[in-house]
Amino acid sequence: MMADNNAIRHNEKNEAIQAALEKKAARKALINSIVPYFGLIFIVGFFIIVTQGKFVSADNIGNLINQGFVLIMIAVGSSFVYAHGGMDFSIGAVSGVAQLVCGLLILAGVPLPICILACVAVCVIGASCTAAISLLLSVPVFIGSMTVRTSFTGILKTATTNSDISILFSDYAFMNNTAIKAVILAVVISLGIYLFNYTTIGKYNKALGGNMLTAQQAGVSKNRVIFMAYLLMGTCVGIASVFAFFRAGTVSAYSGNGYEFNIMMAIVLGGFPMTGGEKSRILSAIIGALTVTCLSNGLQLWGLDALLVSGVKGILFVIIVALSYDRSAGKLVS
Repeated sequence: MMADNNAIRHNEKNEAIQAALEKKAARKALINSIVPYFGLIFIVGFFIIVTQGKFVSADNIGNLINQGFVLIMIAVGSSFVYAHGGMDFSIGAVSGVAQLVCGLLILAGVPLPICILACVAVCVIGASCTAAISLLLSVPVFIGSMTVRTSFTGILKTATTNSDISILFSDYAFMNNTAIKAVILAVVISLGIYLFNYTTIGKYNKALGGNMLTAQQAGVSKNRVIFMAYLLMGTCVGIASVFAFFRAGTVSAYSGNGYEFNIMMAIVLGGFPMTGGEKSRILSAIIGALTVTCLSNGLQLWGLDALLVSGVKGILFVIIVALSYDRSAGKLVS
């Protein structure tokens, strides 16, 4: 009888502990889902005050749309990669080479549709190379992406050593139309949300991020799913690169520079888990991209030097990661 009573008390204690843990996890999840929105609102409000309203002027709203378009577009595609715990440090270099190819083809008189397709194709190839190196050689994706980054950076710098590649901006002003960008962005976001939430490509990537071994035992083809994620990311980077090129009208050795860091920062600020998994939300990446765009634009509008802006973003990135990173993964529970 005493043994039965002890067993009952032990079970009740375990149930109470489990309930407390679930309640704590639910509260933490709620806070993590709300904080990014408050962060975005705070940043917008702060810069409205310190810039005396210039932040929300008609001209600057246009700048925010143009700057945000590229980052949000890349964030949508990158969500699939980060959902399985992956990353890519070659985004900027690949985008730079894609813009280079687009510019050279235009100067050669190639029809615009082919130039656009070539730009997207370069980004898809770059992303595919990163995935292939990692998957086929069984090395960390960090190695694959750094290999691609180094190679593409070399191509870009070699091609622009003597001079930048420029086009006559007025001939392609229609490619910088805000309405066109808004429609394309809305379509890509809608398609991205559908694929991420309602198809196997999104669900399987989140499953791999949650527990890769369990997902594989359940029948998920790791290589195929991860490769598809990089293809989607490459496509989005390609579309963003097309409009980034036509907005700038020129390609230099620094074209695309910093894209990969801005995406990582968007992932963190949006509350998207760096390790991926079921808590991955594509909307988190989009909110993060908006936050990074507003932060970068606001700091520059406030009068900070570009190098100081990068420094502030770097410090903020470290602080957010330190506060939000899940250190409990892999620990034993006694």
